[in-house]
Amino acid sequence: MLRYALGACLSVLVAVLFFPPDWSVGWGGESQKVAPARLLSRSDLSLYDGEKGSRGLYLAILGQVFDVHKGHKHYGPGGGYHFMAGKDSSLAFITGDFTESGLTDDVSSLSPLEVVALYDWLDFYHKEYQHVGLVVGQFYDETGQPTEALLEVEASLAEGQKLKAQSEAEKILFPPCNSEWSSSRGKRVWCSTKR
Repeated sequence: MLRYALGACLSVLVAVLFFPPDWSVGWGGESQKVAPARLLSRSDLSLYDGEKGSRGLYLAILGQVFDVHKGHKHYGPGGGYHFMAGKDSSLAFITGDFTESGLTDDVSSLSPLEVVALYDWLDFYHKEYQHVGLVVGQFYDETGQPTEALLEVEASLAEGQKLKAQSEAEKILFPPCNSEWSSSRGKRVWCSTKR
């Protein structure tokens, strides 16, 4: 058993040392070329607003760009969320402020729990739409590496996840209670016993 474990560790070490850094090994053991992230400036991204003559229909959240063309009825001209097309308006996903000042990628004002909610939106876009690149600016530098701002958001996310887990644990320990009052029956209080 020990010999098998050592052999497996040695195989991983060899793979790490000898595979080129831009290759990864898939679940089936096959090698796959990993494409470098496409980097877009803010002005490049603005060319993908879905308007007539635009290059497509993109939006960004936390600096990650998604092709939202399949949701054209929502993000295209006349759609309820068209104001998000061609830009990173991360803050608006949480605040609901769809004015020009609210359609920004500056999320420094968000609480840790709000950052958790923002990452829920990011997960939604990863599941529903094609990820096509990164925006150079607030969250990624010219080489596609995370900026200090993104590292701060990720630290806030970690704190928010701890707070959320703590809150959920407290709900299990202290189930919610309800109260009711009527003139005929008076006051009544009951608590859930479900865990």
